[in-house]
Amino acid sequence: MSQLFLNHNQFHLLYDLADEYVFFMRKEDSSYVYEFINKKAEELFSENPIGKTLDECFSELHNRIIIQHYNRACLQKKSVSYHDHHCVQSETNINETTVIPIYENGISYILATTKEVSRSQNMKDSTYVIESYSKAINEVALVALTNQDGIIETVNELFETTTKFKREDVIGKTFHMINSNYHDESFFSNLWETISNGHIWHGQIRNRTKVGSFFWVNATVVPIKNDLGQIEKFLTIQFDDTEKKRMMNELRNIERSFKLITEHSNDLIAITDAEGFLLYSSPSHESILKYDKEELLGSYYFNLITDQTETVSLSKLKMLDKFRVELLLQTKDGNSIWTDTSVTTVENTVDDEKEKWYVIVSREITEKRALEDQLKFMAYHDSLTSLPNRRSFYEDFPVYISAVSSEFPNVGLLYIDGDNFKAINDQYGHDVGDQFLTHFAENLQHSLQYKYNIYRIGGDEFVIIIDQIADYVNGRSITIEEIVQTIQQNLRKGWAIDESYFSPTSSIGIAMFPNDGSSIDELLDHADQALYIAKKNGKNNYIYSNAVQT
Repeated sequence: MSQLFLNHNQFHLLYDLADEYVFFMRKEDSSYVYEFINKKAEELFSENPIGKTLDECFSELHNRIIIQHYNRACLQKKSVSYHDHHCVQSETNINETTVIPIYENGISYILATTKEVSRSQNMKDSTYVIESYSKAINEVALVALTNQDGIIETVNELFETTTKFKREDVIGKTFHMINSNYHDESFFSNLWETISNGHIWHGQIRNRTKVGSFFWVNATVVPIKNDLGQIEKFLTIQFDDTEKKRMMNELRNIERSFKLITEHSNDLIAITDAEGFLLYSSPSHESILKYDKEELLGSYYFNLITDQTETVSLSKLKMLDKFRVELLLQTKDGNSIWTDTSVTTVENTVDDEKEKWYVIVSREITEKRALEDQLKFMAYHDSLTSLPNRRSFYEDFPVYISAVSSEFPNVGLLYIDGDNFKAINDQYGHDVGDQFLTHFAENLQHSLQYKYNIYRIGGDEFVIIIDQIADYVNGRSITIEEIVQTIQQNLRKGWAIDESYFSPTSSIGIAMFPNDGSSIDELLDHADQALYIAKKNGKNNYIYSNAVQT
């Protein structure tokens, strides 16, 4: 088997940090063989699946479902998506898989990416500091968990300390125990209506302690749903204003922990104020972007973003609380790097004044982007000639059709086949045959002076799209025929490969839009039929589809 175009190191560099399961597989007979899997996907297997087929790794039913979707992607020659499930450590997960077919040297490959859709987005978006925040919240807030009927199932220690009720006093009862009777019935009706509909409720509540004193809290009630979307519990978090000083001390501890993490991280971590000016930049900005810390502090963050990337502005930050985007950042020495960047809005109230910050975390993906671009190019181009392939043709041709006008009402399709190519392979071998096809493709490009798109759609078959035709009259076009004659004359001049000289001929079938069909397949089929007649009539010939149809 020929060497893979994607090696082990490139695959793992691309996908080992991904949150999804990624599989790269080779089609073999009626099944598919594992070539590579990423780190995340390793948890699905009890032993290494590399080199094994699907039916060796999954049950008959699961194997049949996977192969069905993989075959569909290969047959349609485009990406497909489907849902299924799998079990990991006795937990069942609903998945969404995207399958991309890739073709190289006559071999079909599958790049499959699976993500879990049954888990909440909050879980997926968790970061390495989440445990610090959870600990801080548990220490500075009253936390209680109830069932769907509002019956308390557990409370934290601060709840006991603040309300003076012991845990055993409140478990099995409702929040009515700490109701101060300050709020009317409509207040709690609104609260219940909000959370019963699956929405988070925020508000201020005046509560009563066991000894009769009152205290105000900023409360948040969060519905907790199961995998079926049904509400099972409610999580209530209440911040006591009297504990504000204690909360600030805990937040300072978190800040110190944050600095310890960011000072030793390779990620580019930045914090800006509400206007986008930098308040903090991690040391990685100096090592990666080559800027001194003094140069960045107080500067406008968006000046680091080059004009080549998606527009990201302060106005977009103000509209979205959180988003993720790939950005091209400018380095001080004039170079640039691609980054996977997450932007999160952080709001806080200090001394009764609201403050808004933006936390921007970027991870360099320059090499990953280059490999992705290479894979995309290979998916849409022929590996031998580097010409666009059949997939590119099917995506490009509708654009040409949409551009026809009264001034240029026609688009021509030239279906070209080299005469006697099989004899070259048989006589000289496939290496010479491959070189012959490369020269053939270059000759076509030279003949067209790179003005029109040429596609290799298989073997020695090529398709050329000729647009902006205004002289198609009575079933003929002078423009088309001049191009055809130039191609055939240049091919006859030939070229040398090793010690052999080749002077090939070609047969060409011509179909015209819209006269010979309105769909891509119809036009391609008519051009193919015309090509067949051209070969039958003696080769080194061309014929219009209308002559065949009539």
